[in-house]
Amino acid sequence: MARSPVEIQADMALTRRVIERRLDALTPRASRAWQAPWITGAGALAFGFLLSRVPLGRVLRVGARAAQTVIAVAGMVATLEHVLPARRRRVA
Repeated sequence: MARSPVEIQADMALTRRVIERRLDALTPRASRAWQAPWITGAGALAFGFLLSRVPLGRVLRVGARAAQTVIAVAGMVATLEHVLPARRRRVA
């Protein structure tokens, strides 16, 4: 069954209003979006400058310690997730 032109126009007007509302909601965020590449570039430049002032061996040691810490924390979380649900089931 075909729709009347009035129904089609009403659907188009509704769609237009929805799109306009969503675009208006995006406008405040989009106005600051141009800053992101500049902030990222400035951060990378500052990080590179700091790295150039630190000896490579020290950077590698700090990175290795950070990786060991992350692995230890991940192992602890995995262990707790494995143990705690079993205890909850026993209590309940």
